[in-house]
Amino acid sequence: MTKQTNELISPLSGLRRLIESNQMEAPSGDFLNDKSYVWSPHNKIVNVTPGPAFGSELVSQFSSNQTRGMRGPGVADFFTTVREEYAKLVDMQEGGKALFFTGSGTAATEAAAGALQTPDEVNSDKPVILTLEIGWFSMAMGNCVENLGRGVIRLKGELGGDLPLDQCREMLANDTEGNIKMVMAPQNETGAGVTTNPKKLRDLLDELKHPALLVIDGISSIASMPCSMTEMGIDMLVGCSQKGMMGTPGIGMITLSPKAVQKIRESAQQMEEAGVKKGQHYLNLSKMIEAMETNGLHIETPGNYAQFAVALDSLAIEGIERVCERHKDCSEIFRSAVQAAGFELVAKDSSIASNAVTAIKAPEGYGEKKIMEVLSIMYFKHAVEAAAIPGYPDMGWRLCATGGIQPQHALMASIAFLKSAEEAGLPIDSDKGISAASKTYAEVAQYHRPLPGLDMYGR
Repeated sequence: MTKQTNELISPLSGLRRLIESNQMEAPSGDFLNDKSYVWSPHNKIVNVTPGPAFGSELVSQFSSNQTRGMRGPGVADFFTTVREEYAKLVDMQEGGKALFFTGSGTAATEAAAGALQTPDEVNSDKPVILTLEIGWFSMAMGNCVENLGRGVIRLKGELGGDLPLDQCREMLANDTEGNIKMVMAPQNETGAGVTTNPKKLRDLLDELKHPALLVIDGISSIASMPCSMTEMGIDMLVGCSQKGMMGTPGIGMITLSPKAVQKIRESAQQMEEAGVKKGQHYLNLSKMIEAMETNGLHIETPGNYAQFAVALDSLAIEGIERVCERHKDCSEIFRSAVQAAGFELVAKDSSIASNAVTAIKAPEGYGEKKIMEVLSIMYFKHAVEAAAIPGYPDMGWRLCATGGIQPQHALMASIAFLKSAEEAGLPIDSDKGISAASKTYAEVAQYHRPLPGLDMYGR
């Protein structure tokens, strides 16, 4: 075995080897080949992508905290407390259940999409789930249901528009036998920068006296904007740890109303009595309810509850109302900047424009190549990372305001976006946009003070 020397294991010598072997040069075909650049090991990228979102400084400082051992003494009480605190954040109804899955929002979505299976679904293609789709991520929700082999009615709305409520009303009114078990929709469509009102769906279900559960994708809305299961009448709320929660990736959350818990148990009992084994194993809501009720633990290895607990603490210290206000402030900076510069939003109406994600249309005639060029200039020149609009390569960009982002970050990202668009040759007025962003920043910026006893370096 080769002996390891200090040179081999020293991080500094590793950097020296990269330099000496010319690996620190821009690689062939790289965006920077025809650009004048300097190496800077000091830049901290300002992340305004939808996720993982700009994190909490406290989570960053305590990111080395590992979660408790999954079977250790007292761990069940810790896990249960964290889930209960999260349930309070989303205003879960009394008697509901908060379930955490190791994974992401996609894992939680799949767990929800596989719920309420009953024996009459076997060898049947009758529709049992209704999805309302207004962008890439709500379309992905419909794909998830379809890929699980369940009957689904996919109601397509306009990109940038509100939920197709009229279509939904028609479908539910015609479902006189109550075959539709769940209505699934996003509160915030991350792909289009549109926010919906789940209460409208709740009111529609109640008006029609339809028994379907209301399942809401809160992946980019939870802790980014007001989201109350009780006030909105949500039966299943799907979330994740790495967007508005300001945490690290690894946990997909589902909170259930008492009605949802009862229906999950009833469907599981029907499947058991019929001897039907089809369905999910790990992403099984009834199994996870049983595990967390009996011993407070997971079916398998848990995600990092310790980091999630720090994220909850971050939200508690700032106050969820201020967090939502801050995201709104940042989004107003984005919107004022891009609209004054001559861009259009994807959202068709200002009343549904998201305070979590600002989706921006590329000018006509400027497609995917220019969109990616703007993103590259932002990243490599201005140290700001943004994103394109998924599923629509020629549509435009997204600037996100979730997690720990502050107004000064939004101002910086706005300037970076507009100057990058100008350098890429887009027909916009960057100076006018920057002026508008600066004015909005001055209106929303507030005085703040660091957390007592802990500075930005964690001392």
